[in-house]
Formats: sequence, structure tokens, C-alpha cells
Amino acid sequence: MHWDDLEILRGIDRLEQTETAYLQNGLWLMEKIAGGQVPEHQRHVAFVHELILAAQAGYLEFEDSQAGWQPVDPQNQPHLWLQRIRDIHLTLAGRDRARGRVIVGEPPDPNEDDGRQIAFTTLEEIGRSIADAYTGSQFPVFFVDSGIPAEKVPAFEGSKHEYVAGVLLALLEHGAASRREVRQFLGEWLSDLLVTGPRPDVKRRVLAQLSRQGWHLEENRLVIGPRQAMPDTEEPATSREAQYVALHAAVRQAAGKWLDSENLEVAVFEAMKAVTNRVKFMTGIDDQDGYRLMGKVFSEQAPVLELADCSNTTGKSIQAGYRALFQGAVQAIRNPAAHEPLKPLSTEEAMELLTLASLLNRALDTATPKDGAGKG
Repeated sequence: MHWDDLEILRGIDRLEQTETAYLQNGLWLMEKIAGGQVPEHQRHVAFVHELILAAQAGYLEFEDSQAGWQPVDPQNQPHLWLQRIRDIHLTLAGRDRARGRVIVGEPPDPNEDDGRQIAFTTLEEIGRSIADAYTGSQFPVFFVDSGIPAEKVPAFEGSKHEYVAGVLLALLEHGAASRREVRQFLGEWLSDLLVTGPRPDVKRRVLAQLSRQGWHLEENRLVIGPRQAMPDTEEPATSREAQYVALHAAVRQAAGKWLDSENLEVAVFEAMKAVTNRVKFMTGIDDQDGYRLMGKVFSEQAPVLELADCSNTTGKSIQAGYRALFQGAVQAIRNPAAHEPLKPLSTEEAMELLTLASLLNRALDTATPKDGAGKG
């Protein structure tokens, strides 16, 4: 059973007015709200979790009668801990919340969320889409402007898409109130009601993944429902416009005006040149260029930017592979275009090369600067 924080607060509010005896013992309270005995250990853990969160939020108070007894860890021994708390009562803020006085509109039905997970791969796809639209310092502002309380939004660190996915995951694991906030956030993002939203192809994929997990979009928020298999059909070939939108923001910025004027060859050259300039900016290295620059920066022995854990063999192999990709890109694509007449490209060839530039930029998004790196 998934315990809803509002359900618990309302239960306490009713008992304060009718049957206060049930508020003298946490176990009695849980069983009264549940309508009977609660044998499952995990349900005890979840109830204790919601009680502690509500107390930390200032919605309720209780007396811990462990004095003279050996202390009990509420997470490991929830059944015993519940028996040791008494005089459970709502604060004024808790009573207001239980009665809907501080909630805009009707509180959501507890049946909308049974505590099921959202796969981290789905959260990562959402994170990658949002990451393309903002710099790291903009993420906290975006979350707060989108309805997530500021105290639940950590400072940005790490890679952009992992930060976004991590914030969403933390909210999903932080109790019913936070889950409600993230369900509303994701629903509005998928409904294109926030400042930025997903591309149509990303929206289709995310909705299909959520549907398979038993999540559905209803009135601009996520609610639980029957799990549905993802359709076993191939998406139609994407147009150049759709391919362009899917490119990394740095590639679109460098190549956009040249694509608009049908200068495909220049678009590719500028995109690859921008990759090199970004590597220089991130490392502060300006006395080397091209093949030598990429070899120094992505060395598996002494990397300036690390794309994998180079302390082990697998990480070194991955680092070496990316080094070869970056070196190959500048040697085979950027350098010839800089020194010889541009070779005519078809639309398909140009988009494939721009996709390579996009891949390199996404790798840079995840890069970890090592000692001696420049601006990061």
C-alpha cells in the first residue's frame, strides 16, 4: 500500500475531533487509518517515512517516549518505533493542509499514485531533452519557476542530464508531497505548458515508456493506470527539419544559418570548428590545435578532459576510443575543409556529419575536467 501524506493528515484531523485515543500510539493510528491490521513490514516503513517527513515539514508533532528504553531506529524497527510515539497531533499548518486551506484547487486523489517507480532510463531521456535548453546555472531557476519548491532543488553539479534526472529521482523518493510535485511537473512538461518542452519525437518515446510502466497523462499530470505494451512499429524516416531539431544545441548554433541558406558544406565545417573551439575553451589550451590538441586533451594516460574512469582498463579503452573519434573528426572532416575547396555534400551526408558533431558535443557535456583543465 502507498501511504499518501494528505490521507494521513486528514485521518489525524478526523481523530482529533472524534477518537483521540488512537492518537496515543503510532501503531493504533496506522491501523485506524488503514482500516485494520497492517502486517507487511514495508507498509510500516512507508508509514513511518511519511510521519517523519510531515513532522519535519511542520505539519504534525508527537512525543517520543523512548526515555529509559534502548533507542529504536524507525527505519529498521518501524513496528516498535510506532508503539513508542504518542500524543500525535497536527500543528496549525498541518490542520490547514489537511483541510485544503493552503492547497490551490482540489487535492489530488490518492489513487493517482501508488508509489510505483519511473525507470531511471526514462528520467535520463527527459533529462537529456531538458539539458539541451539550459546551462547548468539556469536549471535551479527553471525547476523553481516550474513549480518545484526551492528547498528541494539542489545546486547544479556534474553533467546536465544527470543533474536533471537526479533531481526528479530524489523527488520521487521523498514522499507523497514531492511525488505529487514531480508528477505535476512532468505532466506540464509533456503537455508543453512550461517555458520549454520536449520535441515531438521525444514526447512520443517518453509517453510510450511511461505507458509501459503504468503512467498516463491526464489533465496535465501523470497518474497511474494499466500498463500498456509499447507499440511494435518503426517510426517513419525523419525529415531534415526533425533531424536538425535533434542535433545538440551547440551544433544548431554553429550550423543553423548555413543550413538555412543551403550552404551544407560550410555548415559542417563550422560545426566541426565549433567542437575544436569548445575543447579549447573547456581546457584553456590555446597553443595547440587539431589532431595534437585532441590527443593531449583525451589522452588515456594523462587526460585533461576525462570521458570515462581512466583508473581501470575499461575506462582507458573508452577514453582511447573517444580520443580517436575526436582526432578523426578534425583530421578527416575539419582540416580538409579548412585547406582545400569544399567538397559538395548531399543533404544526407551533411546531416550525418552534423550528427557526428552532435555526438562529440554530447560527450563534452559529460566530460570531467582533470587537474590543469581551464574553464570547464
